[in-house]
Amino acid sequence: MRNLLAFFFVLIVGALVALAGSWGGATIGGFPVFALLVALAFVIQWLAFLPAYLLQTEKFYDLTGSLTYLTVTAAALAFSPNLDARSFLLAALVIVWALRLGIFLFRRIRKAGKDDRFD
Repeated sequence: MRNLLAFFFVLIVGALVALAGSWGGATIGGFPVFALLVALAFVIQWLAFLPAYLLQTEKFYDLTGSLTYLTVTAAALAFSPNLDARSFLLAALVIVWALRLGIFLFRRIRKAGKDDRFD
């Protein structure tokens, strides 16, 4: 019951963040781009959670985080109507950071065999 309540709490907070971040922002097909990006991040995380839970492994946790950043950043670029040099610079920095950190942490976990942060 406690996990179910936490699940609904996370959904409500995510929806409120999506709503607040979408205020006055760009839309695509009548839907706010920011809200679509929040939904995309949730979907990626849930899809990654299912096999991780079933296999009881956290080995792909950091790669999934990086994949989420990369996908949401690429989608933000694709769906944004007004792009400038600053948008591309920011996206490039996020992509470099996500790749560097995700790959580093994945290699570290593969070498150690597990992630001590989850013990």
